[in-house]
Amino acid sequence: MSYTLSIAISGPGTTERAHWGFTLHQPPNTFGDLLHVRLIDLPSKRFQFENRTGHGLSEQDAWGLATVTTGLTGAQRVQVVSILEAEKPPVGEGKCQDWVVDALVALEVEELVPDGTAERWAGRVGVSTGVIRHELEREGRGAWVSLNGR
Repeated sequence: MSYTLSIAISGPGTTERAHWGFTLHQPPNTFGDLLHVRLIDLPSKRFQFENRTGHGLSEQDAWGLATVTTGLTGAQRVQVVSILEAEKPPVGEGKCQDWVVDALVALEVEELVPDGTAERWAGRVGVSTGVIRHELEREGRGAWVSLNGR
């Protein structure tokens, strides 16, 4: 079975940025890996990488998953996880969305995601979840998967 890499988006992103992280799973399974950075110290704006394996995709209160790429092999999955673990979390400047874009650049370099993916997502930083969802739904091809009834 192949793996799908998606960006999980939590929160509406209207008054403050929505939380972004990555998921890796084997459709049609409803569980997989959640790979993201989370804020561990507000005053210093320090984030920490977290990899939750066997995570229920709907357990994270995400609004939806934005499919980045499909058809990853087991070896490519391991490579993606390694790259995400190596991507430095923000300290002082930047937030989770910035980390996702930086990680997409690294994944593009290794040809694990399509060319232009990082640039497209850089243009979505700070954009509300609803706008991103509608944009992806227009693209079709299962680019947006709603979660938790949203």
